[in-house]
Amino acid sequence: MNCTLLFCLAITDKKNEIMAKVQLLAVLSIDGCLTELHPRKRIFRSPEDYGMEEIRDNALYKLTPDYSVSILQDWREKGGNTCYLLEATAKNMEYANGLLRMNVIDEIILYIVPCIIGTGRHLFKSVLPETEWFLAESRRYDDGVMRLTYRRKARN
Repeated sequence: MNCTLLFCLAITDKKNEIMAKVQLLAVLSIDGCLTELHPRKRIFRSPEDYGMEEIRDNALYKLTPDYSVSILQDWREKGGNTCYLLEATAKNMEYANGLLRMNVIDEIILYIVPCIIGTGRHLFKSVLPETEWFLAESRRYDDGVMRLTYRRKARN
């Protein structure tokens, strides 16, 4: 099973100006398992029809597990409006969870596909810290796919 995830994280300085961002884009089944859209099987349309290409195009940097959290923190502080993107698969899901554990992620975009996988790999692991998010945007597509954009509540 292959999943596409994108991380886009928005950080603000003390003046509430955006310094940089990294988006998390995850395609999940209703039961939270990593999945993908299957246009070849005619279950769903092409990922481009759901705005995924636009999200990818907005990212200046594509991240890999080779980038440490400290490098990301430095870039975010210097980055201006730069968008950092991690497009992950089930193979580097642990890196994505590591970024969540380190509170690096500030925005999560979830695509919920109307199917149940049952025995797949779950994106969110139970060892993640408790954090609060708010729903910034939602969109329902006519085939039942939902896009939900969550942003981390402001840190005190």
